[in-house]
Amino acid sequence: MRKLLLSLLLTGAFATGANAQKEFANIDLPMNRAEDLVSVADDNGNVAIYFYQSGRLNFSLLSPNGEKIAQHEIPYRYAQDPQILGTRVSDEEFIFYSRYTNGRREFLRPFAINRRTGAFRSPQDEQIKLGRNTTFLGGFGDKEHFYMLYTDKDENLHLYRDTEEDVAHLEHRVFKTNMPRTRERYARESGLIYVHEDLEHNVFTGHHRSKIYTRDDKVYMIFDGYDLRGKDDETTEILTLDWNTGETNYRTLPAIAQKGNTPTFNSFLYKDKLFRLHVEKDQLQLTAYDFNSLKPIKEYNYSGDEEISIKSTPVQQRGAKALFSSDEDVIEKPSKVMRALANGVPAITVDAYNDSTLQLTIGSYRAPREGNSFQDRSRMVRTPDRYVRTSRGLMMIPGRWTPAYTIPSYYLNSPYYSRFFYDPYGQWGTGGYVGPGTSTYFRSILDANDLSKAASDKELVVLQDKIDEFEKDLKPEPEFKTVYRYGDKLHYGYYDRKARTFRIMEFAQNQEKEKDQPEQP
Repeated sequence: MRKLLLSLLLTGAFATGANAQKEFANIDLPMNRAEDLVSVADDNGNVAIYFYQSGRLNFSLLSPNGEKIAQHEIPYRYAQDPQILGTRVSDEEFIFYSRYTNGRREFLRPFAINRRTGAFRSPQDEQIKLGRNTTFLGGFGDKEHFYMLYTDKDENLHLYRDTEEDVAHLEHRVFKTNMPRTRERYARESGLIYVHEDLEHNVFTGHHRSKIYTRDDKVYMIFDGYDLRGKDDETTEILTLDWNTGETNYRTLPAIAQKGNTPTFNSFLYKDKLFRLHVEKDQLQLTAYDFNSLKPIKEYNYSGDEEISIKSTPVQQRGAKALFSSDEDVIEKPSKVMRALANGVPAITVDAYNDSTLQLTIGSYRAPREGNSFQDRSRMVRTPDRYVRTSRGLMMIPGRWTPAYTIPSYYLNSPYYSRFFYDPYGQWGTGGYVGPGTSTYFRSILDANDLSKAASDKELVVLQDKIDEFEKDLKPEPEFKTVYRYGDKLHYGYYDRKARTFRIMEFAQNQEKEKDQPEQP
């Protein structure tokens, strides 16, 4: 009877969770040793999936109903693995762009899948005409074009873009940046990230301080908080590359004085609004600027223990795991919120799934610290088990977790004695990372017109939170996963190793729960 009752309870819990999403597709894909996974959807609802495994290119095309239209497994004869830099959807095909290098020569190597039939096409490689002393920064694609970005010793930017007539042919423009130099050379270029519509909206992606956006025939590069030569304060820099004219435009927001070497502000561009977040231990400031004029149009300021009124969800922290405790926590006390948000690089992302509201992810991300068995003496180490002979026989005294500084370094660094200690956070670990990063964030739902906090009779739903909760319930955590935009929905694809299938779950914005309404007298 107890087993039957437990089964009914589990069935009910599963049914409740299943209502939060639905399965879009379930296809057989041999992804046991996949090395790359890329997915892209078009406006008609077709989905193309690519992954590379064991020297073969694998492509699959799904219909808007989730049915498999075509599947290809194509031998790849080159020694180098294809490096997919970006995707684009043309009138007829899904285009996957890869970069191939042979010594000093570099080539653009695209792959194409027909949007209706799923037929595979491999256009001719094109050698990229590079100047001397050029460095590759990255590649990215939007709905209209694919770009490749390089820089040279004079810090000029070399931009390559495919043509309207031929997706495999690149045109070239050189842009003189004319920006102030940073104290550390190539500091801006070292952490560039392209903001695509399929970007996961979490603090890890939002904490990057060098972002690239594309609008029509212009490329916007926005840099936050870099130390500039001859400048005392840091600022937000906006560099515009106009493809049609070949000219650049450099603008800045008001400067902010940063305390110490840790960045305290970051920004995110959404349509015609630029949002900048400034976080310190006793202050949080969110300012929205008109991107054309750079004039502030809305500002929120909070200090000390003041409640953050624009919060639509509690402040959550993930990754800050102590020994034998969960890596997820909800911070409720206002006195701890500011300090927790300031413990990392500020991060902000903005997204929308309807015309009336904007969804902001506000917080910070602290990267995992590097492990070093010779320097990190505060890491936890488990001592070996000991066996003691007593009157009742041989008994084991289990080892205990203790800081590394309590153990003589002779034992931990010895090739012989170190094997008796369980040292997962530092043993032989020079240059690696200790544990995951720490994400601290909350969601804010603002009105799209006046940027005030949105009011609704329904419980506001954040699709990224739905995906996070769904992923947390998957045991074990999937090794291969992808998230992409599907109209006003989000698709989460992952490889189910137990069933040996690739599942795509669909999360919709209209899956809302009514708030508890007070009874009318």
